[in-house]
Amino acid sequence: MQPTMEILKSLNVLYAEDDELTRKNTFKTLSLFVGTIFEAQNGADALKLFRSENIHIVILDFVMPSIDGYTVALEIRKIDADIPIIITSSFTEKEKLLSVIGFNLVSYLEKPIHFNDLMESLGQSVERLQLNGKLKIALSPEVAYDSISKQLITNGSEEPLTKNEYQFLEILLAKRSMLVTTRDIEERIYEGSVAPNTLRNMVYRLRKKLPEELIITVKEIGYMLKPL
Repeated sequence: MQPTMEILKSLNVLYAEDDELTRKNTFKTLSLFVGTIFEAQNGADALKLFRSENIHIVILDFVMPSIDGYTVALEIRKIDADIPIIITSSFTEKEKLLSVIGFNLVSYLEKPIHFNDLMESLGQSVERLQLNGKLKIALSPEVAYDSISKQLITNGSEEPLTKNEYQFLEILLAKRSMLVTTRDIEERIYEGSVAPNTLRNMVYRLRKKLPEELIITVKEIGYMLKPL
């Protein structure tokens, strides 16, 4: 089993907090240990990011504008019953704690967040991801994607992916069985316009490493992953 700190460097964390100073300070701390942090200033943005990105750990402020942390956690649990969720709040009233007890939280952190408490919660989140098999994602009965090593695993053998290949795969995994437009993929992988065949050629090379018809092309619109 890989060390926790090494695993954290490969994970995507969604962090939602409406207080700008708190968000900036916590972001700085998280950025020292976490691979990618997706910031949200309110609950609506948090849900949008969760639905569009390949998120491994969720950190939510309890009280936020637009949609509160309780409702965001509730909606996330409808989508994923196991993803680690950490709730932060300035409130310590018993009823607020009881309201989220059924969400199978990793922890409930009182603000201001102490460094040791945050790191302990992140460590517990990694343990939960490992126990639930969330770091190796089945693509088909024979092939899995290792989100830590960024490799494909086929019958025990490993197949490395390029950065563009695994970014493309993670974009599709975040919206499994849903269409993702070519324009959206190009903007997120190549950060702008690219030559017409650049994405198509990358997908062609990736298809050679995957089971036939796993990646579905919707002509002139985009791509999607075949459902399991």
